[in-house]
Amino acid sequence: MKKIDDSALTNNRKPDFDQIVSFLSSSLKKVPADDLKQLEDSIFWVQYSGGDLVAQEGSLSSSLYIVYNGLVKIGKYSKKRKKRVLRFLGPQEWFGLEVLFLPEQHTNIQFARAVLDSELISIEASTFHEFILKYPKALYDLCMWFAREVAMLEFKLTRETSDGSLQNFAVLLLGLNEKYGEEVESGSEINLKLPRNTLSDLMGVSSETLRRLIKRLKSTDTISTQDNKITILNEEKLHELAGVQDFYLTILGETL
Repeated sequence: MKKIDDSALTNNRKPDFDQIVSFLSSSLKKVPADDLKQLEDSIFWVQYSGGDLVAQEGSLSSSLYIVYNGLVKIGKYSKKRKKRVLRFLGPQEWFGLEVLFLPEQHTNIQFARAVLDSELISIEASTFHEFILKYPKALYDLCMWFAREVAMLEFKLTRETSDGSLQNFAVLLLGLNEKYGEEVESGSEINLKLPRNTLSDLMGVSSETLRRLIKRLKSTDTISTQDNKITILNEEKLHELAGVQDFYLTILGETL
């Protein structure tokens, strides 16, 4: 399971610049930490409470972001202003890269909202663009992230059109477990303190449909729930329901 070192994230204290550089180095592995220090004047640490809007779809954009701590949801609105959540981003996940690679795009093409209390790093796009021209190895790490995003998008589109809600819910639980699960005596516990409507948003189903799916998995002793905790009691059964390759589960765990 992918774990993030959160030793610098206690008490919501602003990390010093060396801690921020160390964090960025874990995402831009091809760039020496000393070189990342050249971005000091263009890096900003921003804190949001759960529910706060980080970026509005259609608003002017001049920065890209990476989640430092917490959870952020990314989505779009239809012409009828119907909201669709596309994905969730955890630590080390990027968004707003359009402003970097599509210079003619001056506005956010999606909205971003903090789900939990979150901390983000904002980097001025113009300065970072000059930086990657000088250190093109940074592009390798960003391209790896893009490749995972594309693979996961294709996978989600295929699943949504060909599989039922139960299979998709099983995939979601396995993906959450890949990234956030912790072993407990009864199985593997996912404790994200996420409200049910957040999970239903991620699946694109109603809260009532999600309630029925949870009830069905509980009735077969596949999972158990307590407050906002979900415990996977029978991971093998969940894999059977999901019917998905481990490759996609790993990517899902990285892109939730």
